[in-house]
Amino acid sequence: MKKFIKECTTCYGTGKMGSNNSWDNHPSRDESWPCDYCEDGQVHDQDALEEAIDDVEYMIEGMLTRIRCTSYNIKLSAKLDCTNLVARHKNTLHTQARALARLEMYKANLQNL
Repeated sequence: MKKFIKECTTCYGTGKMGSNNSWDNHPSRDESWPCDYCEDGQVHDQDALEEAIDDVEYMIEGMLTRIRCTSYNIKLSAKLDCTNLVARHKNTLHTQARALARLEMYKANLQNL
């Protein structure tokens, strides 16, 4: 999840804002306060996060297509009475269903960031 975090552009990653209103900018008169935009100098990189969510949605669509093809192969193998192929395709379908569940979980985790 570290790749979805970037440096705050308001405080430049320091987490603090500051100013010096003295005529000579003497460091003893520096004032600082926490950044209003971030907590510790880091914020979520929303563009990278949205791109990752789009990528996962694309992978989910591809996995659904694979599941449809495998289901069709199961029906066709059963119709042709190829029991060994039916078992093989059912095993593949089970693996694809687990992969789909993982992709959906990953998408949900990304959306909760």
